[in-house]
Amino acid sequence: MIAKSTIRELPEHLREPLMKMQFIVNSYLAGLGFIHMDTSRSPSYNDNHLLTYLVEDLLQSTVSLLTLATEGLVNVARREVRFILEATIKLCYVQQKEYHLSIREKIEKFDAELKSQRISVNRELDLHLLPEEWRQIFIEECGRIYGLTSSYVHLTPTQLNERIAAVDGGRTSGNESQEDLEDLNLLVARGLAASLVLLFHSVPKYVAGDFLVDPNGDAPEWYFSGSRFIAAIDSEFDYKHERQSQLQELQALRSSKVFF
Repeated sequence: MIAKSTIRELPEHLREPLMKMQFIVNSYLAGLGFIHMDTSRSPSYNDNHLLTYLVEDLLQSTVSLLTLATEGLVNVARREVRFILEATIKLCYVQQKEYHLSIREKIEKFDAELKSQRISVNRELDLHLLPEEWRQIFIEECGRIYGLTSSYVHLTPTQLNERIAAVDGGRTSGNESQEDLEDLNLLVARGLAASLVLLFHSVPKYVAGDFLVDPNGDAPEWYFSGSRFIAAIDSEFDYKHERQSQLQELQALRSSKVFF
């Protein structure tokens, strides 16, 4: 397989889903960057928050999604979604349990949880930014995404059958279909939205408020405003004074944006 240097070099039917992937990735990075920078205003951030260092791994894995998709390495991209979700579940769990321990103390105390390939700690998270009726739905969504992506980490009958069908249909690496990329986009969008929800829950509440509520009360123009879970978090800030004069309009607009 010859590496493809830019999206523009690809066949026309692949350019559109890859441009969408680029937009999804950039939107996640905008959220990740804001959470990192806004939380770092705390003097203890560099010593006490795992995101100080894990942000580099999240950045690398997220950027790689577009690179892998462009090269037709769809299953490898799915594995990266699993890493991003697993990493942010563990980050959120550790930070919520012992926010003020040093990073080294956290690694030692939660050695077993960090080593585990299970995400059962997901059920112990305090999802206070989500309305109560959304919390179990979100936990189940994380489980579904993790299950889907885990099928591509180890060799499984599901993966083998999909690979047989793809190869027999001429869809080898570098010859992926538009449908392959559109399916990957949906998985990436769901995985990164879940990761953002977890990141917001791993830092002080003001960070989500700072990002989601503009000074005039508006929500930002952001791809992940289309996530039902991000929209649910946004609704928890409707109490803010700057939203009261236009609350009904904001609520209607928020609902109209949700599409996944």
